Amino acid sequence: MFWADSRARDAYLTFSDVIVFDVMYRTNRFRMPFAPFTGVNHHRQSTLFGCALIADETEETFTWLFEQWLDCMFGRAPGCIITDMDGAMRNAIRTVFPNTHHRFCSWHISKHLLEHVPLMRDPTTEFSKDYKKWFYTRQKEDCEVAWKNLIQKYHIEKNRWLAKMWDVRTHGVPAYFRDTFTAGMTSSARSESINSFFDGYVNQNTSLKEFVEQYDRALIERRKVESQEDSSLKLRSLYLFQGANWKKKLAEFKDSIDCYHEKVEKSGIVAVYKVGLSVDEKWKWCKVVYDESEGVKATCECAMFETKGILCKHILRIMSKKLLMSIPQQYILNRWTTGVRYRVDSGVFMRELDNNDVSPLHRWCLITKFQTLLDRFKDNNTLFKKVNETLDAWLLDSEKEMRDKEVDLANSGSEVVTNFVSQGVEISIRDPQPVRTKGRPKVATRFKSPIEKSQSQPKQIRRCKKCEEIGHYMTTCGQENKKKQKMTLRDE
Repeated sequence: MFWADSRARDAYLTFSDVIVFDVMYRTNRFRMPFAPFTGVNHHRQSTLFGCALIADETEETFTWLFEQWLDCMFGRAPGCIITDMDGAMRNAIRTVFPNTHHRFCSWHISKHLLEHVPLMRDPTTEFSKDYKKWFYTRQKEDCEVAWKNLIQKYHIEKNRWLAKMWDVRTHGVPAYFRDTFTAGMTSSARSESINSFFDGYVNQNTSLKEFVEQYDRALIERRKVESQEDSSLKLRSLYLFQGANWKKKLAEFKDSIDCYHEKVEKSGIVAVYKVGLSVDEKWKWCKVVYDESEGVKATCECAMFETKGILCKHILRIMSKKLLMSIPQQYILNRWTTGVRYRVDSGVFMRELDNNDVSPLHRWCLITKFQTLLDRFKDNNTLFKKVNETLDAWLLDSEKEMRDKEVDLANSGSEVVTNFVSQGVEISIRDPQPVRTKGRPKVATRFKSPIEKSQSQPKQIRRCKKCEEIGHYMTTCGQENKKKQKMTLRDE
């Protein structure tokens, strides 16, 4: 079962460059894997693009799910998708999203590495250090050379997991993703945070009907947070404060102050520098190519701008050296600005125009036009009155048309209902059988209301504070009565 609402579909049009897909969460009565499609919005918050409950984790199931997802999302495939190392999932992605960059979760790679490669746990060797040199090489050519050196030094040809890792290196080694935007994500941790968030709404006793209802409630809370961020942030002309990545940018600006640079070579107006922090060794410094032939163009060996959309400290150091008064516009991604959520290119995905229903995309296009109109007549009272009168007349006409339709519907209502019932089809929806698949820990909790707490907790039993017996209090305790009788006889 797969579903996505209109706002999720609309958000995907803006933030479809990278998504995380994970099926480790299974908090429901039937232990069906819950598969959310998670993305990153302009505030670096996790946002949901849809989700599914699936019966198993086979290639056929994943293929069906991705096909439904693609059809729901206007036929637009994600730019990059991050998953675990599941083979069935990889084959389905290759079939449905052939042009999408598929990246394996770095956390899962590290976990399997410790399990399948004993040398990583051997402190007497330098295998761990040499492996990291291979895995985190910056260039594809260096990656292949480092792999050959690793084999010759440690003779790891017979290790099946490492051989598999080399075969799928295009899905895991960072050097093969230097040109792929991932919003800074290398693992499925963002999907895990969504799963933890849902723990506050569902548990192992949740039925499917309750699951969908609780999902809607959780989604409302997530979107409230996004709306609060939209209202609290204001666009400013400074690069540092544009959009939601200002904390990341601030960190890079601060680090750029502590960077040193050395000119390596220069050819005309193209210069190459080595830039790095003063505390780092020279081999850790990054190469920056600065070209002023056509405007300003800078590329860095760390590829932070290509993968995260943020200028790195190395490029910022060279721009500071060149005394640039402002950041070039091409290095300010609209994706990270507050207004990007409410601007839609009206020329994209207009294939639904032939339908009678108005899609979410069309509504956002209309909102964009109204916003543009508001900006134009904010200082023009004449234009404002003209637009206001036009809208009033249109609203009156639409209200009259709606009233006429309601009258016609009321006059023919009984006939419509009869036709609808006669053509109805009886269907029966039964609960599925529980499934056994890999997944999250079994224990998960949900925040309960006071009524649920009172119903689930056992009633407290009152005991006598004197004799600890049940059924009476200290004032009516038999031992206490005997004591009172003795005191009365003594007084007499």
